[in-house]
Amino acid sequence: MYLTQKLLLRCIAFCILVSPLSLFWAGPLDHFEVILNQEKAMVWESLDLTVKAVDKDGETITEYDGDILVFSESDPEADFPNELAENSYQFTAADEGEVKFENAVSFRNEWLQDIYVYDLNDENVLWVTEIEITKTEAETNVEIAILSPENSVTLGSNTITISGQTRKNHQIHIVVNDQQELKTTSNSEWVFEKEVENLIEWENTFVASILNADEEIIGSSNPVSVRINSLPPEFKSIKIDPKGEVEAETPISIEVYSTAGLSEATVIINDILTSLEEWQSGVYLATTNAPVEAGKYGVDIILSDEFGNQTKKSDVETLFVTEKVELNSATPEPVEVIEEIVEPTLSSWPDLSITGIKLTELKTKSILTWNPVANVESYNIYKKVSGNQIELVENVTEPRFEIDITGDAVRYDLFAIKAVARAETGEIIQWDLSAMTRVQTGPELYIILMILALLIGWCGMYLTSKRA
Repeated sequence: MYLTQKLLLRCIAFCILVSPLSLFWAGPLDHFEVILNQEKAMVWESLDLTVKAVDKDGETITEYDGDILVFSESDPEADFPNELAENSYQFTAADEGEVKFENAVSFRNEWLQDIYVYDLNDENVLWVTEIEITKTEAETNVEIAILSPENSVTLGSNTITISGQTRKNHQIHIVVNDQQELKTTSNSEWVFEKEVENLIEWENTFVASILNADEEIIGSSNPVSVRINSLPPEFKSIKIDPKGEVEAETPISIEVYSTAGLSEATVIINDILTSLEEWQSGVYLATTNAPVEAGKYGVDIILSDEFGNQTKKSDVETLFVTEKVELNSATPEPVEVIEEIVEPTLSSWPDLSITGIKLTELKTKSILTWNPVANVESYNIYKKVSGNQIELVENVTEPRFEIDITGDAVRYDLFAIKAVARAETGEIIQWDLSAMTRVQTGPELYIILMILALLIGWCGMYLTSKRA
């Protein structure tokens, strides 16, 4: 085994000594290889050009860093790329003796055309290649299409990029709204792009056309229309109740009037964010509490639409918060008020009946409203807690009451309203209890339906067993 390895090493050394040097590294520059990617082409068709520096054995000279001269003797009007400015190019170390110019050369005239490559330092080092150029036929209806933006979309910016696809290396003209004309060029990947600025609000139309060498239109795209909605949401007004001075931690309601259909509306008081919900078209509601500390607080709002447009307003309203009044005695525990459902005795007082009860159900709360009653001081809100009992849940001064939807399963409760007035003598008058209104107070309807179904089935089984 050792003798075999030793013999092999001696053979390799001998081959190195007797072999020509050209087998292991290239010799001096002998000529250039000039390669076009096609044997035939049409007038104005772009061709790839490759130039390779080689020695007499055809080996690429990777260290070549000379200057070359490139031109066509047969067609002085031939076009060459920017890299061949003034028809010259200097090789760099990164080229490693070979450089390729993509979509580089196009001829203006038909017939057998040539391309010469010379070494600027030695005119005896050259090469020439030839290609047959034919006359182009008149072209019409060349395919061109705008791919982006899509037709009939609505965008939130008045600056967009139009992109499309057509033949490579052609002039492209884009007409905007039948007025503005923009120019660009399709690249080697058959793609063109152009940024368009200052589009008008709402409807905009684009048409792209491809031009031939004589700058004649040889194809046009289908029109593409887009709508621009770059205007920020409009803030109209805000309403806070109660107004003026409010005691610390007092519940307050906020109404913001703005553009309809916003994706988000937020109010900020004392760095605390509260989301508003659209109750009616363009009317956004929220309920929060006044800050704990007394002081003057600015109210800020942030309005956002689905296109990313946003309106921020600072100090749209001012909240004056006073210190919370603490009673000397200990705060009594909440007392649950239970009343029997009885028909009140009518008297000679004016009619204070509750009419026009309306229920509005939102995602997170239900809202009861009713017609205002003249000469009333407030309204008592009751909830049914058992077969013949109700519970006083709140006293409100406006004909409106909000019930939060909470819990894990759908739940409905019965609510009733009673008008409260005060006679000249100071006597409190409580009028007839309104009809009960069924209000949703918990989500996920399917859960409660399942429970009801089970209860009905259990009752049926119980009655059947009892009869048996």
